[in-house]
Amino acid sequence: MSSRLRNIYSQLRQRRLDGLLVSSPANISYLAEFLSRDSYLLVSEKENIYFTDSRYTEEVKSSLKGEIKLNECNGWVFQRISERSLSLGLKRLGFEERHLPFAEYNKIKESLNGRIELVPTHSIVEDKRQIKDAQEIQRLKQATRITALALGHIKKFIAPGVKEIEVAAEFERFIRYHGCNAPAFEIIVASGANSSQPHHLCGHRRLRDNQPVLIDLGVDYQGYKSDLTRVLFLGKISLLVRKVYDIVRKAQELAIKMVRPGAEMAAIDKVAREYIASKGYAGYFAHNLGHGLGLEVHEDPRISGNEASAVRPGMVFTIEPGIYLPGKFGIRIEDMILVTKKGCEVLSGAIN
Repeated sequence: MSSRLRNIYSQLRQRRLDGLLVSSPANISYLAEFLSRDSYLLVSEKENIYFTDSRYTEEVKSSLKGEIKLNECNGWVFQRISERSLSLGLKRLGFEERHLPFAEYNKIKESLNGRIELVPTHSIVEDKRQIKDAQEIQRLKQATRITALALGHIKKFIAPGVKEIEVAAEFERFIRYHGCNAPAFEIIVASGANSSQPHHLCGHRRLRDNQPVLIDLGVDYQGYKSDLTRVLFLGKISLLVRKVYDIVRKAQELAIKMVRPGAEMAAIDKVAREYIASKGYAGYFAHNLGHGLGLEVHEDPRISGNEASAVRPGMVFTIEPGIYLPGKFGIRIEDMILVTKKGCEVLSGAIN
């Protein structure tokens, strides 16, 4: 039996639940161990059932393991979920409160007609996804490698006069040719003053000499995501830009040195934030220091001043301090970190 399903059974017993209806695509993909689309997964110790329609039946049959059974539903999927739950004799059925839309919840509740108690749950699967196994780590490393190749390629592509949106398009072309399904998220190419917006939308602004170009890129490799940020420069680098860049780089270095099993996430965030503040830029770093990566580009854990939990081996997350000066420029440096038994490995450490 899959250790992933076994872990969920344990969680269900602790919560006095007979089953769990999984509706998050990432959580279904994790438990079924292949990329899920337009589906629901009913998990119980009595039976595990994968609900989808005829568009996906053929691919699902070739991917599902014997411990999960396929149930093809062409229309009325919520009624079928209810029928199968009742046939298994479930009494308390958990559902993912963050991922099941209210309208869908109501349809299932109506079909059950009070015969099964629907119980909201939070992060049952997500908590398990925080610790990556060997296969997941291999895919994350490969996603990072392709991202590194793309960044190396784009350094030769960017030039004064090229539009931000053209740089993003060239990234997308390159990563698809190198085995990725798609970008992990909408690629950020922010030149000049646009770089002061942490999540700038690429536009038709042309790159110019003597201005920074902030690039935030991630790829989707077999369902697993990467996320890296670098700041490139055309022409000369001003003294202020160089000063801010060095502060951000040092803040990241201090934070990475703290990453080891048992370290508190809030403390990792604090060391970077306090260093930036000590240099006079306390009000210019507003977002969290980092976030987990895996089947989603933003998942647990969160490296935040509000997160008291400890780092554990097998976690993969970003460390991405930044300083953003409105109307002038922004600097962010983002790397992917794998927590090891003794410390950490910077997966993207070879990327300059």
